[in-house]
Amino acid sequence: MIDWERENDLLSRACDELLEQNSLLQQEIELLCAQLRRHPAGEMQIREARRQMDELMEASRGHTPLPTAARQGLPAVY
Repeated sequence: MIDWERENDLLSRACDELLEQNSLLQQEIELLCAQLRRHPAGEMQIREARRQMDELMEASRGHTPLPTAARQGLPAVY
């Protein structure tokens, strides 16, 4: 039983760390998008990147255990 509790604690800490890293990455993405929008073709590049990400997500659906941003309550990167 103690091993299970220790493993659960380690997994919980690892999950918390990943969520924190994900939050920092989301903030960085938002800043980069804001900078990119200042350039004439920036919005078009953002849309193309999102389209490609959507295609990758669709292709990997059912092949990865990672939840989507929408299920985590995270802002979409659109």
